[in-house]
Parts: sequence; C-alpha cells; structure tokens
Amino acid sequence: MTPSHHAHAISFDATVRARRLRFHEQPRTRVEFFGATAHESSSDRTGLPDRVQAATTYRDVRVDYRLKAALDDPDQPSDP
Repeated sequence: MTPSHHAHAISFDATVRARRLRFHEQPRTRVEFFGATAHESSSDRTGLPDRVQAATTYRDVRVDYRLKAALDDPDQPSDP
C-alpha cells in the first residue's frame, strides 16, 4: 500500500458492538477517497448479513472497520 513517494500512512480502526440493532430504513453506505493516494478500507461483521434489511432486529452485533491511506510527500514529485 505504501509506494516510495508516499511518506506517511494513516490508519484508523474502529469497533462497534450492539446487543440489539434495528434499521428503520435500509442503510446506504459508501467510502470515498479523493486524490491519488494509495488506500484501502475493509470491515469484519458478526451478527449482520452482507445486506441488512429494514425493520429487522439483529442481535449480538459487532463491526470491526479498518481504513488505511498514504499521504503524498509534498517534497516528492507526483506521478504523471
């Protein structure tokens, strides 16, 4: 993930747990990255299907989310 012209990396990890979780509407989620930096995003979910349904109660839920991105080094020329 870290090409030579990317000097610094950012890593963000979050965990969410719930005994009960209910969506009144089907959620719309997305992750966006702007610029040309290297990045990756992933999550591990327990107690939730890939696509959750509205008006359904899920129990013993856990979501582990990871976001990693590289920052461009302002002293290095960017790729053409």
